[in-house]
Amino acid sequence: MNIFFACGVPKSGTTWLQRIFDAHPEVCCSGEGHFISRFSVPMSKVVNAYNRGLALETEQVYERRPYYADIDQAEFDDMVRAFVLKRLGARADAQTRWIGDKTPNYTHYLPQLHRLFPAAKIIHIVRDPRDVAVSRMAHSQRAGVPEALTPGSEQHRLTVESAVKLWLEAVAMVDAFARDHPTLVHELRYRDLHADPLGETERLFRFLGAPVNPVLIQRIVGATSFEAMAGRKPGEEDLSSFLRKGVVGDWKTRLDAESARRISESCGELMRQKQVPA
Repeated sequence: MNIFFACGVPKSGTTWLQRIFDAHPEVCCSGEGHFISRFSVPMSKVVNAYNRGLALETEQVYERRPYYADIDQAEFDDMVRAFVLKRLGARADAQTRWIGDKTPNYTHYLPQLHRLFPAAKIIHIVRDPRDVAVSRMAHSQRAGVPEALTPGSEQHRLTVESAVKLWLEAVAMVDAFARDHPTLVHELRYRDLHADPLGETERLFRFLGAPVNPVLIQRIVGATSFEAMAGRKPGEEDLSSFLRKGVVGDWKTRLDAESARRISESCGELMRQKQVPA
């Protein structure tokens, strides 16, 4: 089975990416497993406590001759790997040959994923941080924090700052991993997926090694278009929907000038490297 993981800053198009993968008959992409942050990291604390307990009993009861060795890194990785594979396989069927999980914050855990699955491929989607900020504001409003959309409010400021921090961290971490493992990482830009969905979708599946043909790609793109998924044309906004608007450059009309300036100043160098237009 071919394993892959998809990631990107929240509100960068990771769910769209997941649905594109899942629309291929030989590819299964679930979301969001959070296998490292919600399983491996907490489980490591359990294992460390277990090892400490063994050591204490060995010292106090068994005269330093333990019956059980400590759980080492290799055994721990085997446990986590088995858990992940079982979870990944829960939705797979007889046709599935490529299986993956979309979790945005895998951007921060690529070395851990690589240790568990050395051959796994990584797909990273990058979106203009100004559009990320606007989408995060709308998400906060939908979650019951309407002040996030109000320029000058504390919640608005915190939302912008959080978007900047996460964007800088995620992009830098994926770049660092890609420098060490260039053949394992495919990066695409949200705006390119909008501008050329057929070409970008074909490139995605070719990177995985999954079979593609024009008819299949056309069907996948049609099934995962904004209109097909949201029931609205791109640009028709619904603030109550997860699929809010489906456009590129929404920040130009929705983001106040001061916030746009702060984001551009903070992220400018990486935006240029990622060919994000000013």
